[in-house]
Amino acid sequence: MPDEIKEWKWLSDQVWLDLLEPMLSDDSALADRAAKLWHYLMVEIESGPEGITNAAVCLENALRLTFPFTTTYQTCMALFQESLGDDFPAKENSLEVLSEAIVRVRTARKRAGRSPRKNGSKSSRRSR
Repeated sequence: MPDEIKEWKWLSDQVWLDLLEPMLSDDSALADRAAKLWHYLMVEIESGPEGITNAAVCLENALRLTFPFTTTYQTCMALFQESLGDDFPAKENSLEVLSEAIVRVRTARKRAGRSPRKNGSKSSRRSR
């Protein structure tokens, strides 16, 4: 039973209001576009198997396009950029590359936390 409650939580009005209200409260044109999208998805789902597939593809696209706005994306980008360094070992397995990048980024953050910059300066070496 607790798993069913968790599932229904994601279908509640409050989840949608928490997400949509900040985005749509001041932009009725955007709210109209969102309403048309929800309507399109419902029509597709109700149309049968092909429509269900179309709706699923639409939601997969929404998830893919949402990703760059997440904190996970920002972390992934930092790890990717770390892995591009000249001193980074070439590896065939992307999980090994990310694991190495995680180790390096964590180490750099720990060092930065232990040794604050002199005079609180935040300027880069180039600007000096």
